[in-house]
Amino acid sequence: MRLAVGALLLLWGCATSSTTTQRATAPHARPVFLEDDWEGALREAKAGRRPLFVEAWAPWCQSCRSLRATVLTSPALGEWADRFVWLTLNTDAQSSLPFLQRYPVDTWPTLLVLEPEHGAVISRSLGAVSVPQLLGLLAQAERTFQRGHGGAEVLARADELALQGRHAEAAQSYEQALARLTVEDARRAGTVVSWLKVLSASGAAEECMRVAGRELPGLARADDRTRLLYVGMGCALDADTEEARAARDRFAEEARRGLDAPEDALSPLQRSSLFELSCEAYELAGDTAGLRGMTERWWTFLLAQARHARDAEERAALDSHRVMAAALRNRPDEALGLLERSARELPGDYNPPARLATLHAMAGRHDEALASSERALALAPRIARGTVLAGHARILLARGEGARAERLLTEALGELDSTPGMPREHLQRRALEHALKRVRASNAAPVK
Repeated sequence: MRLAVGALLLLWGCATSSTTTQRATAPHARPVFLEDDWEGALREAKAGRRPLFVEAWAPWCQSCRSLRATVLTSPALGEWADRFVWLTLNTDAQSSLPFLQRYPVDTWPTLLVLEPEHGAVISRSLGAVSVPQLLGLLAQAERTFQRGHGGAEVLARADELALQGRHAEAAQSYEQALARLTVEDARRAGTVVSWLKVLSASGAAEECMRVAGRELPGLARADDRTRLLYVGMGCALDADTEEARAARDRFAEEARRGLDAPEDALSPLQRSSLFELSCEAYELAGDTAGLRGMTERWWTFLLAQARHARDAEERAALDSHRVMAAALRNRPDEALGLLERSARELPGDYNPPARLATLHAMAGRHDEALASSERALALAPRIARGTVLAGHARILLARGEGARAERLLTEALGELDSTPGMPREHLQRRALEHALKRVRASNAAPVK
């Protein structure tokens, strides 16, 4: 699906923006998050001599939304509330640009623990985690903070190199750091994920999938294996060799076994991601019967999660997966009801109308798709409109309005470029560039 449906879904968002300055994670959970105020949070951490926990998320990120709805709301975090200062930071907010200049984010969500005196990185975790994984991260980060790194210097150096974009050097440092970690160390799975990410970023896709294959058998927990599987499969998809195809088969088999893990061994997002990997493997193999059976299991799971969700935020956390599964089943209208419910219950969120636009476009209803997309654009903040506009352009192309699509994307890109402090590699900018390139190619193609 990363090759097909997933590429389309990246153009649509998956989380709400907030205008408040603090957010209690749940009625029974004690941590209170500061929102989008890095400097204020760092001052509070410094004054209290506590480490600063940062959740860097983005409005289009389904993993972020699920983390916020099901993990950061856990009462298990209560005992940690007074031991950290807590910050949630929207990377698509203009106020977050100074933070991103110091701590570049290329994986969402990214979880950081910073020491308060100078803002040095104590711990860094890429991608969504389960409650047990987060508790392990907090415990290890606290020990490191109290001991002044205490043997974690190599890992801290690797994280620093990765943040600087020095991927090849970071890969070497992660390998050295991993050699010092025991199999039981809570940091091991996260360190492997970070290693795989920098290998992928440096173009070493085959080495990435080899490392994932070597490390998977040593991880006892299903949630740790799932994290590696998702990244490892991505690297295997980037390589077109016999070795890569064999790796994809191994990862797919591991994903199918992972679906049999006990309910509490995986977060809902992690289990849904295993369904995604399994469907992707069947699709690549051309196994129509296998794909049909797995998508039906996935759809049944997603409906059950919607029924059992505690609130609208938790239910909407898997909406983008529902669009994926509906697309694979070639039944986009079956997801309309749930997405329309999300739109009613989350009226300030641009993601439900954007996803509704996707479903209407799949069904060939381009007028309805355009109307839904226009509602999403009206709700999306200016700096976060890139991914929504990219999808909007697809609809305009389908309606034969290529010139209008090119004009909208060109203007939006110019607006982002005039934003002070906007990194050239910001995902919203890259989404617009990619969409504009595709639209220009379509406009330049000879009419058949």
